[in-house]
Amino acid sequence: MSADPQLALFSHQALAPPPEAQRPDLVRAQAERLAQQLSRLLGIDVRLAVTDNRSTVISFRRRPQALLLRVHHMFLQAPPQIVVALADYAGRGKKAAGPVLDGYIREQRHRLKPPRARRPLESRGLFHDLRAMYEQLNAAYFAGQIEARIGWGRCAPRRNQRSIRMGVYLHEERMIRIHPALDRPEVPDYFVAFVVFHEMLHQAIPAAQCGGKKQHHGPEFRARERSYPDYARAVAWEKAHLELLLGTRSRAA
Repeated sequence: MSADPQLALFSHQALAPPPEAQRPDLVRAQAERLAQQLSRLLGIDVRLAVTDNRSTVISFRRRPQALLLRVHHMFLQAPPQIVVALADYAGRGKKAAGPVLDGYIREQRHRLKPPRARRPLESRGLFHDLRAMYEQLNAAYFAGQIEARIGWGRCAPRRNQRSIRMGVYLHEERMIRIHPALDRPEVPDYFVAFVVFHEMLHQAIPAAQCGGKKQHHGPEFRARERSYPDYARAVAWEKAHLELLLGTRSRAA
């Protein structure tokens, strides 16, 4: 139960509807009412953000005198017991409210926007075969339990870069994309394999909520990553050759 760029902020007076709302005036009233209900239950100001995010329907950050809360618009019409559970979970940190909210989310899943259509992924590059690496790593380190598509990322216009995102794991799509700048003869197999391992690890050890934020690289994740046999060699190669990767044509993963 992470954030969406399309959101509406509410703190009893900041009013705007979620993107798909057909009745902005109704949404405003519902958002104001929910913020006020939560404020009364918790005795603090509730700054509410309404989103249309299907992957993270609740996220929050507690402040001494306020609760910063982001919820999917399905909660605007939630019954009283769900509002209480939301206050308990986000405002008071009561884990027992989690299953109640999970049940409500399942009941309201028809309100979630459909996932994006899959686009073709090419895993075989000019110099590195990502699918072959993925299958070897899955058998050796994950007991064949990882289920994901994998391929090279898309090309993007050239721009000045000071960093490069080697890969990305999209949890909802179960998809791994690797930066195409790594598909070069100068980039060793062991380094590409380590990047693939890192992204596969995101499925094995999902992000956890920590203080209202998602922690993608927690202690368990880092410990498992460091246990990878080529970890030290791969990190050393990256430090020594980062300029090589940044000097290539800029392409996004």
